Amino acid sequence: MKIAEDDVIPILKELIKIKTENPPGFTIEATKYLVEELEISGISSVVQEYAEGKANLIAGYGEGKKNIILTGHLDTVPSGDESKWKFPPFDGIEDSGKIYGRGATDMKGAVAAFIAVMKYLKENNVKLSKKIVFLGTADEEIGMDGAVVAKESGIMKDCEFVVIGEPTDLQVAIAEKGTLWVKIKVEGKSAHGSTPHLGINAIETAAKIIPLMNAAIPDYEHKILGQSTLNIGKIGGGTLINVVPEYCEFECDYRVVADKLRGAVKEKINEIVNSVNIESKAKVSFEIIHEVPAIELQDHPKFFDILTKKAQKYGKEKLIGVNYGTDGAMLVPDNNTPFVIIGPGNLDQLHVTDEYTEKDKVITFANLILESIIESFSI
Repeated sequence: MKIAEDDVIPILKELIKIKTENPPGFTIEATKYLVEELEISGISSVVQEYAEGKANLIAGYGEGKKNIILTGHLDTVPSGDESKWKFPPFDGIEDSGKIYGRGATDMKGAVAAFIAVMKYLKENNVKLSKKIVFLGTADEEIGMDGAVVAKESGIMKDCEFVVIGEPTDLQVAIAEKGTLWVKIKVEGKSAHGSTPHLGINAIETAAKIIPLMNAAIPDYEHKILGQSTLNIGKIGGGTLINVVPEYCEFECDYRVVADKLRGAVKEKINEIVNSVNIESKAKVSFEIIHEVPAIELQDHPKFFDILTKKAQKYGKEKLIGVNYGTDGAMLVPDNNTPFVIIGPGNLDQLHVTDEYTEKDKVITFANLILESIIESFSI
């Protein structure tokens, strides 16, 4: 007996219909729906509402002293201009074997699969040596606060393994890049545009600094993730065309392939800023506005080996890494908990208009997780 289409796809479609765009990131309605869905099978849940409208969901099956956590986030990025979508982004439309809607790939497909796994285990009274815990989080798209709240509530205390259901097209990912967001601030002096020599142009100084920021990228290549990267994604400054700008700032998105590199990036940025301050009349400073550690699987427990062998029947045999960050960066590092990142959904569907996931792969993923759990922990 396996998880069938009717066990998982209706859950996915219903989740898509519940708007959880972030901002504002309200997930409370999604948690209420999942609480009701789990109660049908006799599974009790705990809703962690830690801010108005923002809530995690925690549900467990089994009596084991140690936990295996299945986790996915409930929030999504905004849908953007809905008129540009092939199908309305919150209708959960099925067409040619694909389920369309915001969050279909990132990552309500995996969440629906995890819920179907929990329901199957309970309804079939499967005896396991471990407790299986579902963790649905809020705010993954902005800040990962939901995962932090869950961790601080003690969810990782007895956890032996974490399955993070982010989209990998069913490939097994064992590493993810870390994030370091840096704001560079340049303070100059205003003057009339006709007498620029009387001012200090903050924009011109920023323009000189921007090419220097690449020097902070570490000269290190990871065997799976490759090299660290930099994207300068935002810049702003000035008031009027005829006024010398007294302020400019820009923001840098560094993605580092090993957590040990974050400190080196900060040190190099500090060196760059200090050197510019010596040479320039403008005052330059920087601020770390967000950082997330890089994580990498260290131990390969039995559950990982079983899951990997099963997954390789559907995906590629090579273990991969992911460039994006996941809630695992908040949950895993404190105890170096073993983890894997695997889920349905193609990477080219992340955050795009007409986002979809393939129905068959969501069903396959649910059964892959179910079979791995039963083979690893059944008693």
